[in-house]
Amino acid sequence: MPVNRTQQRRLASRTLAKRLLKELIEDQSDPFICYRQLYTVWCGNNSAVQELRPLFRIPGIEPDGQLSMTAELKTQVRAVAAEILSTFSESK
Repeated sequence: MPVNRTQQRRLASRTLAKRLLKELIEDQSDPFICYRQLYTVWCGNNSAVQELRPLFRIPGIEPDGQLSMTAELKTQVRAVAAEILSTFSESK
């Protein structure tokens, strides 16, 4: 059965989110950029990536406002990202 455009968009969002979560956890790219990219995925298709919600509810962080990525914040964001990735599957 062919995959429709909505399913393709959902799959693309989930695949991108999973890649970004891995990069964030494994410190493969800048945490600030990964966080912002994950927020962009969330804003563009949050129904496909509901698991990301805890990242944007961390107290003291305004994902759509100014954000200073301190060492403490990096640690906290990575911990939440690791929790999310452990339960994240690309196809949902």
